Amino acid sequence: MSAQQTDLATVKVSDNKTLEFSGSLTRHSVASLWSQRKDWPVGSETRVDLKDVEVIDTAGVAFLLEILKLIGDGKGPLTCIGASDQLKQIARVSGVESLLSLS
Repeated sequence: MSAQQTDLATVKVSDNKTLEFSGSLTRHSVASLWSQRKDWPVGSETRVDLKDVEVIDTAGVAFLLEILKLIGDGKGPLTCIGASDQLKQIARVSGVESLLSLS
């Protein structure tokens, strides 16, 4: 397993193609994380683990939608494990619940 860190967020890539995020997925951290995407083994089986994400904002949700575009046709859903109530609320208000499989 490899780990990459930004000032506010970390991503680990597990052996089963799960991107494990921790910290904050906000406008302050997603640009730096996005620049690391070339190191992610993304494909149609890619999942996102968010159980260790402490804070997420609309930029974080947009970031998840960009990951969705990377892994396929962008029509979803992207499997998101450990989604917080905050993420679920933002997705609902933003109208993107159907694109993100939040559990």
